[in-house]
Amino acid sequence: MRLKKNSIHFTDLSLVHDELKFPLHLKTCQNVRIGTNHMNKNLFSIKIVFVILSIWTTSLTAKAEAPPASTEIEVDPATSVPKRSSLDHSLKPGNSDEISSLFDNVVAVQRKAKIKSGKFLFNPYFSYDFSDAPLTMYGIDLNFGYAIGEFWEVYLNYTPYYVNQERAIAAKVRDLGPLQSTGKTAEVTLEKVTASYGVEVNWVPIYGKDSWGPYGIIRSDTYLNMGISLVKQDTGNGLKYKMAIGKTFFLGDYFNLRFNAGAAYVERRALGVITGTTIGLLEAGVVYYF
Repeated sequence: MRLKKNSIHFTDLSLVHDELKFPLHLKTCQNVRIGTNHMNKNLFSIKIVFVILSIWTTSLTAKAEAPPASTEIEVDPATSVPKRSSLDHSLKPGNSDEISSLFDNVVAVQRKAKIKSGKFLFNPYFSYDFSDAPLTMYGIDLNFGYAIGEFWEVYLNYTPYYVNQERAIAAKVRDLGPLQSTGKTAEVTLEKVTASYGVEVNWVPIYGKDSWGPYGIIRSDTYLNMGISLVKQDTGNGLKYKMAIGKTFFLGDYFNLRFNAGAAYVERRALGVITGTTIGLLEAGVVYYF
């Protein structure tokens, strides 16, 4: 080989061949080594999957071939017939009217039918009184109220007109005819009530539900009704004190039924003299919640 400046000259061709062959051989060896490593990784992954499948298949086979759990059945040696298992009679249910001791300390709290606090109320109702007085009063009462809480309702009561009907006892006294001493006809006189207005309060401590017919259930409230009002009569006024027990039956969001039963003490005028009369009351109407 002869060297010159800025050039290389090879006089031996075999040496040139060897110089060209060596880089190709090195590159080929590197490619073969990389391919072998990739193939080894694939084979390792396949082996892992195969081992997992083998373990899973073996566990399923073991479960399928496992013998069922042995159950011992007592057999009568005389008849070779299985004996019937004895029952625990302490678990036998008793009379349907009796309550198991399990429920002695269990208390059920009924949900309220309506949230009344802060609601405005309108309660028109028809009232009827019965007593030994010579007149029976029928009235249409109008109550305008407000629920100041879940247990208290306050109303302004106004009765614009009363119907006064004479009872049979007054007609019988008049039919007696003139008195022998004076010659005048005896009469039972009592001034008629024309209107009234006052204040009523309902205390509602009880709520629940009632049977409505053979199959229906309706929610209700039970309350104590108290009131005082001024009663206008033909020639003067008197006071009326009222106390009753009532129930509200909730039929909808706004329209509901209400019934009262109680008594009242009314100051009545007869021939200019004020007398007190105790009367019984029956009241029925509706109540609207707004």
